[in-house]
Amino acid sequence: MKRFILLCASVLAIGACASQQPPPAASATTPITPTNYAAGSPANTTTAFDGAWIGGPIRNVSAGEAMRAPGDAPNCPNDNNAPTLTIANGLGQLDFSILRFQGYVTPQGVLVMRTSVGQKFEGQINSQNALAAKVIGGCVYDATWKRA
Repeated sequence: MKRFILLCASVLAIGACASQQPPPAASATTPITPTNYAAGSPANTTTAFDGAWIGGPIRNVSAGEAMRAPGDAPNCPNDNNAPTLTIANGLGQLDFSILRFQGYVTPQGVLVMRTSVGQKFEGQINSQNALAAKVIGGCVYDATWKRA
């Protein structure tokens, strides 16, 4: 009996330590279901920017790690590629790690998104279909996307 309890405890411990997968990303043709924390307004959006946006480099621009809160990642690494961003019916969605950002893009190409726990994405799409954004949470990042 003791072996069985030890085995069950071990399996539960391994399961709790396993890395969590992000929610599945929406494709450009799949409608996105808005969350209650999506930034912006469905009344002030456009479908002109709908599609998949391929991520470029993510650059840490944090002043040290002054914005880190207890429980945040211990460092602010750079990355070569931001995850793909999807915009469908004017609603943008970005799944990064275990976070989901959502918000509506305005007709002027401004995209502001939020997560359920307070991180913020502030971006602008230019006339060359490039999106430059700042992502603010425990760390501050600059990132870019190009329309696919």
